[in-house]
Amino acid sequence: MKVAITGASGFLGSHCLAVAVASGHEVRAVVRNPAKARSAASLHGLDPDKVEVVVADLADHEALRASVDGVDALLHVGAVFSLDPRQGRQMRSVNPTSTSVLLEAAADRDLRRVVHVSSMGVYGAGRTSVGPDTPTGPECGPYTGSKIEADALAVSHQRAGRPVVIVCPGGIIGPLDPSPELSDSMAAALDGLRRSRVPMPVGACFGMVDVRDVAAACVGSLTSGVAPARHLLAGHLVGPADMLRMASELTGRPVRITGFPAPLLSLTGVLCDLVGRATANKMPLSREVARMTTANMRAGGLQEVDQRSAHQAFGFPATPLETTLAETISWLHVAGHLTDEQAGRLAH
Repeated sequence: MKVAITGASGFLGSHCLAVAVASGHEVRAVVRNPAKARSAASLHGLDPDKVEVVVADLADHEALRASVDGVDALLHVGAVFSLDPRQGRQMRSVNPTSTSVLLEAAADRDLRRVVHVSSMGVYGAGRTSVGPDTPTGPECGPYTGSKIEADALAVSHQRAGRPVVIVCPGGIIGPLDPSPELSDSMAAALDGLRRSRVPMPVGACFGMVDVRDVAAACVGSLTSGVAPARHLLAGHLVGPADMLRMASELTGRPVRITGFPAPLLSLTGVLCDLVGRATANKMPLSREVARMTTANMRAGGLQEVDQRSAHQAFGFPATPLETTLAETISWLHVAGHLTDEQAGRLAH
């Protein structure tokens, strides 16, 4: 099967590229920067000269339509995400619109399968239990709002009988992130691993998942099972403080965890947005992320996610959280993001 993958130079997208090639698919990487696509392919041990690269910005509708010419299936991973509050309008515009353009182009070309990568974030943050039939929303800001709208577009194509599969990953971590700045989940994990004293939101609980498990489910959805379908890929439900304690045990490096109350977290998110707007500096938090986290805390954390369809179809999640965390820390050290001291026993 010939598959077009948007966002193929990113963290999840590059892993999907590698899994698709390993599964015997002919792959077309749809990216904004071809040099980054070749670098990402090399990171995964692929010959970049054997990967077809098509340049198409998510805002370039004509290029997006052309990117699915002559393929059998589409895996839509690409999306704009930024903690920069100045990018809010772009996220609200580009993410739903690019999804609409690609879904319509896929329908016009009668593609055999479309896999749309949504997010667990579309369910809002104040829920303790989520299933495939849980209504989406409410939004916490421009990114979640844009993903909710894009998700609704994919659902509308499903209801029209088109072969669309929607997957909703939780927070993604793992080795082999091609971005020098790292993806946002990875950057947040790195920030915690570098500190000896870390403020953590008390009572929060989210889904954390291995990027390789998500990529396997995404690529598997191209051929396995029926479509339409919806798979929740939250992974392992865990609190940020518990993850940091697990990392401390793996590295042998002590860490002091202090509470981060919801009101203070909300205020910090507002201040980070204000400073980010004024200075154009990259901030460690945004008002949207703070809203998501505080809503999660006040609800008592996410306690239950119905992932049965993904488990039955792909054995998801396949990787224990401890294994993912250990291999992530080891790779961060090898890649130069962590010092020997910070990686502790996992430095090699």
